[in-house]
Amino acid sequence: MIKISILFSGRGSNAYSILKFILDNKLKFEVDNIICSNNEAEGIKVISKLNFNVKIIDKKSFVSNDKYNSDLIKILNPKKNSLLLLCGYMNKVPENIIKSYNGNIINIHPSLLPKYKGLYTHDKVIANKDLYHGCTTHYVTNDIDCGPLIAQYKIPVNRTDDSTSVAKRLLAVEHILYYKTLKMIENKDIKLENNKVYYKNNILDDPIFFS
Repeated sequence: MIKISILFSGRGSNAYSILKFILDNKLKFEVDNIICSNNEAEGIKVISKLNFNVKIIDKKSFVSNDKYNSDLIKILNPKKNSLLLLCGYMNKVPENIIKSYNGNIINIHPSLLPKYKGLYTHDKVIANKDLYHGCTTHYVTNDIDCGPLIAQYKIPVNRTDDSTSVAKRLLAVEHILYYKTLKMIENKDIKLENNKVYYKNNILDDPIFFS
């Protein structure tokens, strides 16, 4: 069974969703670590209600990123087949941690990558009058939001939407996409080799698309 660790920094909505799928036996992973980088995060109490232990490594209390990441990797202690899941984790994952997981670190980003990397994606969608918004699961590399794409989910942007309303609708879809992505990994349909994503042993040239 694959061991997973989860990193989050805020409300922990995607982390909560994944853990609930595991508790309901819809995903078969062994939970190794759940770590929050912010001792004021909303998600700490929410996830603790599921009877999981949330370890807090408050980034603000460290003198440097290097010291923080040094303590982080000691606690993560990745094994050969470990998987690291980023769920609203607001810090850059350093190269040594990426290598320690053999690249098996997955993030979910609230845009249809490669469009709108970085922050404020909902604002950008509204400002540009986009017809569609979406989210993407991808493997993590040294370049933020640039790793190999796995899957995407698209939703229409309504005429009455603002950044708040479209973000709220997209969040529910993020939970679905992360679940579908992890289910494919559990079933060994998705894997990463030489920085390329394979789906059922064929190179995935374009992300798997849901709508």
